[in-house]
Amino acid sequence: MPMNSQAPSRQIAAGGGSNYKFWAVVGAILLIVELYTWIAWISGPHFTPTIPTEPMTDTQMNIIWGYQIVAPLLMVVAAWYWIIKPWREQGQLTTDGMLAISMTMILFYDPTFNYASTSLMYNSHLINFGAWTSSMPGWMSPKGHVLPEPLLVAVPGYLIAVFGQAVLVLWVLRKYKARHPEVGPLTIALLIVGSLIVVDSIAEIILIQSRIYMYPGAIHALTLWPGEWYQFPLTEGIFFGGFGIGATALLMYFKDDRGETFADRGLERTRYRKGRKQFTKFLALVGFSHAAFLMLYTVPSAFVALHADPYPEEFPAYFENGMCVYGKDANLCPGPGVMMPRPRDQFFSPKFEDQK
Repeated sequence: MPMNSQAPSRQIAAGGGSNYKFWAVVGAILLIVELYTWIAWISGPHFTPTIPTEPMTDTQMNIIWGYQIVAPLLMVVAAWYWIIKPWREQGQLTTDGMLAISMTMILFYDPTFNYASTSLMYNSHLINFGAWTSSMPGWMSPKGHVLPEPLLVAVPGYLIAVFGQAVLVLWVLRKYKARHPEVGPLTIALLIVGSLIVVDSIAEIILIQSRIYMYPGAIHALTLWPGEWYQFPLTEGIFFGGFGIGATALLMYFKDDRGETFADRGLERTRYRKGRKQFTKFLALVGFSHAAFLMLYTVPSAFVALHADPYPEEFPAYFENGMCVYGKDANLCPGPGVMMPRPRDQFFSPKFEDQK
């Protein structure tokens, strides 16, 4: 599937101004926080697998292993076509190549759905080393570090299934735009966001039905199959797909005549050396895509989690993994009327190790 170098797209004049300075600073700050958190997690006591306490059937395990084998292989193929091959051809990382890397690194925000209250659970039969949440500044919900982030699924997934969603939708819309050149930018933007809501929702429902993860904390009135372990909150498709991925997809589509995006506008007019220009551009693209994901996905999702209805009455223990330590006796799942514990130091060093 071609990237946007040869595909027709809407060209919007950049106008004056230099956005790259602001977004490069934002990108540098966010990268420092992200790298610090990952290093602290890997070098700390919580870099340890979460072990399942309930078995799965042979068929279910075959599906789980299928994902963990196929996803890394697809990641190699995707990285070649979206990042390495264009880099070799043009002698430098392309804008879309940088955004492919940036979107893969958005994995950092994957567990932040649980920032205030546990509402996302992964299957601990997947290869994992827990999660990096205990090293995140300001983390609130208890036992966040036992969330079994499935590295062989999640890391490839953020390239092939997150960035890949943007590539797929933009490819289709460019074909549509070529046949209907009269379609304006506002309509295109709405189509991008709406399409990503639909595509992401379908992809996530498939993953949930495959028992990769579940969303036990959801507002039932805004949820498909409410009360079942496989329920799907429609807010996830909106915030994650439409807004989170959509922000970067809009950045990819609407470029000016110089090929600059909103985030790196003005950089091509500088006299920076090639290496410095590339690094600054990467920081700017990371700054925009990660800040957009933080504000358009993490913040509203954390808010929704605080208003979630009761968990499903029954769901597999390999999803729960000891994360239901709410209430007075630290033995309940979060929900209406259930006390939410707070860490002793709720900003810099959250500690819940004393929880039952």
